[in-house]
Amino acid sequence: MEYAPYLFPVIGCLIGYSTNYIAVKMLFRPHKPIGIGPFKIQGLLPKRRNDISESIAATVEDELISMKDLTKVLKALDLGPKIDKMVDGFFESSEYNGKSEILGKINTTINAYLHSRVKKSVNANKDELINEFICEIERNVDFKDIIVKNIESYDLDQLEDIVLRVSSKELGYITIIGGVLGFLVGLIQMVFYLGK
Repeated sequence: MEYAPYLFPVIGCLIGYSTNYIAVKMLFRPHKPIGIGPFKIQGLLPKRRNDISESIAATVEDELISMKDLTKVLKALDLGPKIDKMVDGFFESSEYNGKSEILGKINTTINAYLHSRVKKSVNANKDELINEFICEIERNVDFKDIIVKNIESYDLDQLEDIVLRVSSKELGYITIIGGVLGFLVGLIQMVFYLGK
């Protein structure tokens, strides 16, 4: 009796598992290109790091958090109490009270009047202030650039660790599926071989 055909599923399983294991590892390794002549091998993440960080940044900026979203959040904030607190803090501060002798001598009635007018004025113009703040952010803040710089500041081991923390279970399944598919292919080969 020939035993070799019965090994086909086992060999197929080992080949499928190992090739998928190597393929998963090659997402991250080797960090630097290795090879002979024009044939170079390098991990996907190290090789395409810039493209990947640009793509992630573009996705985050376009799909996850846009200036429209930020504008909505800022406009929805109830800043009235915070503005009141800031104005109160200013009028109670030694910076205000010690600004000049003239301000120090203003009587309580005028001081209270100024206090309420400043509060009212700032609150009345808060939407305009927020809009101006948003315009400044739009002109001066490039979220995409910030995200790209942050991603590129990680070393490759840190990036690998992040990806593995997020998707280690799925990458493990890919390896196991390779073994299962290899086993099935080996099983089919065995059935055909023994059926001859």
